[in-house]
Amino acid sequence: MTEEREDGAETDGRDVHRPVMIPQVLEALNVQPDCWYVDATLGQGGHSRAILEAGGSVVAIDRDPKAIEKAREDLLPLYGDRLLLVGMNHAGMGEFLAGTGLVVSGVVLDSGWSMPQASEGGAGLSFEGEGALDMRMDPLLRTTALDLLENSSPEEMAAIFSNYGDEPLAMGIARALAQARSRGRLPRTPKELAAFVSGVYYRKGYRRSRRHPATRVFMALRIVVNGEIDSLVNGVSGVRPVLVSGGRLAVLTFHSREDREIKHLFRSWVREGWGRLLQSKPVLPGKAEIQENPRSRSAKLRVYIAT
Repeated sequence: MTEEREDGAETDGRDVHRPVMIPQVLEALNVQPDCWYVDATLGQGGHSRAILEAGGSVVAIDRDPKAIEKAREDLLPLYGDRLLLVGMNHAGMGEFLAGTGLVVSGVVLDSGWSMPQASEGGAGLSFEGEGALDMRMDPLLRTTALDLLENSSPEEMAAIFSNYGDEPLAMGIARALAQARSRGRLPRTPKELAAFVSGVYYRKGYRRSRRHPATRVFMALRIVVNGEIDSLVNGVSGVRPVLVSGGRLAVLTFHSREDREIKHLFRSWVREGWGRLLQSKPVLPGKAEIQENPRSRSAKLRVYIAT
């Protein structure tokens, strides 16, 4: 069965990932030969590869050591000193880039997550995962998804599911989890949690649909565990000062809250006179891409130009 996720990703168990809106990102960045660009969320390397093939040089950043190692094997032999790999949370990339002295002509940040990450049972992101309910992209992070379920009150869990997943049954699921916890039956693996949330939905009379009932709960837990909203805002805010005049900052989001944060941030910069927007509204994927890659359907691309 194919599992559909709110942030645009789908997995049927295969290790498949296609980067989103490559032509739009390249156009937004206005990639030029011999200029340096930053891929703030390397993932499987799709955007980095596209920039490199267009003649640009890339600083590729990712908090997942597996992503860095894969790029070291696949991309570094091809592009050599035109590619700089950095293992870190993009929240701190502004300070790092300022210390390198590189002239940065553009930055792309893709807030989505790749299918290999979803299919790795150890990460706890797949609905069929039998391993620990973890969800950490960085193994050095302290709090796992299971920690949140074990230590949060029903109200706190409901707030997580509602604020970060737009979950309509947030309180019902939270109360059911709290009851299960009091009986020593708290779900402890991704597969158990997916089945648990599905059970709540079906007891409420919801019918099976293409979207898995646990989609929003999984997304909300993943966002909170990895501090994704704060990392996104801090990373984007920190990188603005290192852009050259005319430099482009392109941010791809897959969730309404992420998009709102970026929209308000970019507009505040424009009001301060620090730059302008490439377009007043986000760039959306075309119908052909959505048909070819369903992951792209919820993507929004916003582009800021520094002055």
